[in-house]
Amino acid sequence: MEIVEKITVILKASLRIAAFFFPSPFNVFIHRMAGATIGKHVTMHPGVFLMANSIDIKDGAIIKFGVMIFARKFTLGRKSSVGFFTLVKGESDLIVGDACIIGPKCMINCSRSVTLDYYSGIGPGSYLYTHGSGMPVTEGYRATFAPITIGSKVWVSMRSIIGPGVRIGNGTSVMPGSVVMENIGTNRLVVGDPAKNNNIPMLLTPIKCENLDKFAYDMLKEYCMWSNEYKKRNILFVDGALCIQNRRRDFTVKINDNDCDIVLYTNVGAKRDGMFFNIPDLLTDERCHPEKDMIEAYMRLYYGLIFL
Repeated sequence: MEIVEKITVILKASLRIAAFFFPSPFNVFIHRMAGATIGKHVTMHPGVFLMANSIDIKDGAIIKFGVMIFARKFTLGRKSSVGFFTLVKGESDLIVGDACIIGPKCMINCSRSVTLDYYSGIGPGSYLYTHGSGMPVTEGYRATFAPITIGSKVWVSMRSIIGPGVRIGNGTSVMPGSVVMENIGTNRLVVGDPAKNNNIPMLLTPIKCENLDKFAYDMLKEYCMWSNEYKKRNILFVDGALCIQNRRRDFTVKINDNDCDIVLYTNVGAKRDGMFFNIPDLLTDERCHPEKDMIEAYMRLYYGLIFL
């Protein structure tokens, strides 16, 4: 029985090594053959090396080139992404919730578990360490092992360091280059080394519901200009609607008007059977379409809007 288990482990590892050389959807298929649980519309670049014992990747997740993960358990939530050349290493778990972002060139030590809750992000070049020392404890040095827990809608900016045992509360922002070695409460703005010396309340001013129509209008207008200038397309913005030629047919995007291909809702709870984005609820339908995917990627990049 032990021999069979060892052969199974070797076969799974061999498949994952082979997947390293293939782009999506081939590497996704190979990882599934190797026992990984992978949802729909997942994108995995070539050069991805996943050697976790348990892999669970949800719908719409993205793993970019050069990511290497050596852990006990790896979970990546819906519409979450891991950036280029990120390294995860340790004997415990990396649990990433829905709509999260891990930027490029991050280093995450998982000697103990690291957890990111809903809609949180780690900026490029940041380090998260659950093991805090490598010096001899017999001479009085500490060897700290403790999990890192990051709450929902937390943003840890680029080149920041999070130490072992740190818990960051919901809605907190950590400014670039900060070193966080102690717990941070909710809705705080922290900066510095150590960050606790600059821990101040963060006051947010959400866009009011009555102003969301103008926000959606301006966003579509800017998307039109962006597409025409940088993507060399010929999109028209007429009477608050995007007019797109897609495969020789007219394709329209409107605000709160169901007579179109994609509708942007600005009312809480609004939805339909066709393609839509609900801005206040951050919800969308499950359909995939090239135009819908491009608009969604634009809103994610320029406005931080991730729709589930």
